[in-house]
Amino acid sequence: MVEITDIDDERVSHYRSLKFTPKQHIDEKIFIAEGRRVVEKLLKSNLEIISFFATKEFYDHYKLLIESHNISEDKKFFASKSLMQEVVGFRIHTGIMAIARQASNVAINDLSNTIIAVDGVVDSENIGAIIRNVAAFNFDSFIYDKSSTSPYLRRAVRVSMGTVFNVKVSYSDDLLETLLNLKNMGYSIISAEIAKGSLALNTYKFSEKKVIVFGNEANGVSQRILDASDAIVHIPINSSVPSINVAASSAVFLNFLSNQKD
Repeated sequence: MVEITDIDDERVSHYRSLKFTPKQHIDEKIFIAEGRRVVEKLLKSNLEIISFFATKEFYDHYKLLIESHNISEDKKFFASKSLMQEVVGFRIHTGIMAIARQASNVAINDLSNTIIAVDGVVDSENIGAIIRNVAAFNFDSFIYDKSSTSPYLRRAVRVSMGTVFNVKVSYSDDLLETLLNLKNMGYSIISAEIAKGSLALNTYKFSEKKVIVFGNEANGVSQRILDASDAIVHIPINSSVPSINVAASSAVFLNFLSNQKD
């Protein structure tokens, strides 16, 4: 293990100034896991852990799990909690974090019968919450497009509570093309949107293979995706409320779908 005593130590450069996800993380397809619960999920996953940064007490507590990942000794960093906070640039609640490599992109052929897709969802906390909802209601497949935020940004990983490590994540450079390919594979495309002629969620009968698309926080599902959809389905809500948050909407849809499985 390596003790860090200087906030400018280059060996912990990947942990420096993490208020926003560094471009270096995105370019190298790595991500940071922070906090006891998220890091514990990471340690219990099959993802490659590149380095570990924690107070000494966490090394003692997670000794067996850390050793199971064969992390190089010169990549196991420890420091006081106060110094860790200076390195990352914000107050941390628990003195434990790790850098890991993103999971390989999952091909659409390997996704399950129910897929959640996002079309231009840009808030990382919404992305994290949607993935957490996917896992919470016993689903496992997620597609995000190039106009959506990566589920591996720090805040997305944190809000997902590490559930992103156990969800099949697929990136789409062109969501419409991906959806049309899935349609050819027997999936129905359902847009979650309030629109003229949209159907109420509680009256709609979903097919076995389906993709539920959730849209941008401000503008909803894009018109080209709506035009390609087999159905547009909305959550019945009070007419005085124009809409509900996209992550909350995903929870309502996923709960409904989960109950349909029973």
